[in-house]
Amino acid sequence: MVVELKCEEVWREISNYVDGELAADLRRRMEAHFNVCPDCAAVMNGARNVVQLAGDGKLYEPAVNFGQRLFKKLDAHLNASTASDGEPDAPEAIPLGITDDAVPLGSHLLYFWQNDEEFARGVRFLEAGLNADEHCVLQGHDEVNHKALQVLAARGFDTARLISDNRVTVLGRRPPAEMMTNMAAVFDSARRMGARAIRYLGNLGLSGEPIPGTSEAEICNLEARTTSYISRFPCVLVCMYDVRSLPGRMIVNCGLRNHPQTIGSGGVQENPHYIPAEQALPGLRHIH
Repeated sequence: MVVELKCEEVWREISNYVDGELAADLRRRMEAHFNVCPDCAAVMNGARNVVQLAGDGKLYEPAVNFGQRLFKKLDAHLNASTASDGEPDAPEAIPLGITDDAVPLGSHLLYFWQNDEEFARGVRFLEAGLNADEHCVLQGHDEVNHKALQVLAARGFDTARLISDNRVTVLGRRPPAEMMTNMAAVFDSARRMGARAIRYLGNLGLSGEPIPGTSEAEICNLEARTTSYISRFPCVLVCMYDVRSLPGRMIVNCGLRNHPQTIGSGGVQENPHYIPAEQALPGLRHIH
């Protein structure tokens, strides 16, 4: 089965396609897209022609405003493709709730907590989404999920009704591969149901092993892949790390090295310890 690509994903890789620098699987998927999308096929053929002309040493001065007209056409095609998908318009950023910051969709943030007050503060992330037209996901082991639902209930939310109405999805601890599969299914379902944005609150720690039967390296790998994966969706993911129960190595390796931003008392800050997924996982391009 060939997983379809969107036009904007194809455009990002056209130069690599023309240069023959794509992995075989991604190249096959792009070729399948070209077969059904004449606009992208035209862009690819144009890029290939430019490369061939440059290689022959025959360079021509482009027409006046050629670049502006080209990008205007690409933008128009992208907007038309998005509208034809029937998906709701997503905001560029959403209020975090934990602090007064607004964060761009696609953000993957790290939040440390060590007492009930700080835990409840983290759950405000979901509260802000429930007060808007957004879908909320709560992921962790049973104890921490129950604790978060209790916080929401204390703030006046009918959590059972929210779950039955598919406003909130609760996910338990699973192996990393299954967690990625569940995440993709939730994202697709939420978009089909009209959610403008998705809030995903993950919890690590508090009770026993963070993810039973899973090594620290596998958790680090999951965090790195998640950062790359959610950047393609109208989603913000906050990972809550319980510093009382997690070992220091996991806090550093899985937490600080795999989250672009951190949340503290001073608000959202760029994380100087973050290592981009392309460096943490050599050969990584897109996660599907």
